[in-house]
Amino acid sequence: MAEINLLPGPVRISPQVRRALAAQPFSHRGDRFGTVYEQCKDLLLRLGKSRHVALLVGSGTAANAVVAQELKKVPGRGLVLVNGEFGARLASQGAKVGLDFDPYVLAWGKTFAFERITERLRGKSWVWLTHCETSTGVINLDARLAAHCKAQKIRLCLDSVSALGNQDVDFADIYLASSASGKGLCAVPGIAMVFYNHEPKPAQTGADYLDLAVYHGATGVPFTFPSNLLGALHTALLTTDYQRKFAQNTTHAARMTAWFAANHLHTPVDAQQADYVWTIVIPKSMSSVALGNRLEKNGVLINYKSRYLAQNNWVQIALMGIVREKELTAGLGIFDCERLT
Repeated sequence: MAEINLLPGPVRISPQVRRALAAQPFSHRGDRFGTVYEQCKDLLLRLGKSRHVALLVGSGTAANAVVAQELKKVPGRGLVLVNGEFGARLASQGAKVGLDFDPYVLAWGKTFAFERITERLRGKSWVWLTHCETSTGVINLDARLAAHCKAQKIRLCLDSVSALGNQDVDFADIYLASSASGKGLCAVPGIAMVFYNHEPKPAQTGADYLDLAVYHGATGVPFTFPSNLLGALHTALLTTDYQRKFAQNTTHAARMTAWFAANHLHTPVDAQQADYVWTIVIPKSMSSVALGNRLEKNGVLINYKSRYLAQNNWVQIALMGIVREKELTAGLGIFDCERLT
């Protein structure tokens, strides 16, 4: 069997997406680009159930930089939820741009109790959290939280870099939601996106490139944009059956749960485990990096080189791209040969 890609990114992509990426570039100021650009936005809005979306060249971190700059326009104090690497990055980005907020910090993988969040939201004007905390696989968004924020007129902001394209999402009542092209959407990295439902006002300070109002008010794309990245995203959005992918992730999750039990393994997550990213706590008698190297030599690509994984002696299986049942079975079979317990 060919190489088995169980990475959170770059994910396995289809031949159609690869062909779009390799196509002859065309101008981002031409009619052809404008048509594809608007179609991409329309397809993303249907998937995200949002009124508006801005696209810019960059990673999910770039999208979060746009969110941070947009939150600077909001009066009042906010709350940032932290229970993993990427929640900590939100807090860091917020602090560096001068956002006024309180961090609410839990141990990695722990689930935020709705009642505790609402206590901390008293007097707050916004809250920012990871939809799915990729470092551990815990799902942080609670439907009750979205309803509470809507009722209390608190602006709810999400880092949905891992969630979009991997699970059904609804950004209709979300103030800002960030994502990117390189994970669940089954395209290639390089396009950042911010979903929103309000009319953004121009920033008084900061970079134009990160000002949501610039994208909202532009006719077409406001800055240079590679047509190949856009074409790859457009092709992925047109050819990927995301509802089928969500159902397949549910099937994969049942398989993963059984595999964990059979091998007496566990994740850092205490509840609300995502279907599509599984962090494995490796026994202290083994090296996670050495394990990842051996698996890679045997054709199974997993996430183990990220700093936070190596520091915790964890590895990670991600089911964010196109992962067929036979590939997951083969990958787990090679894992089993490592005798993890």
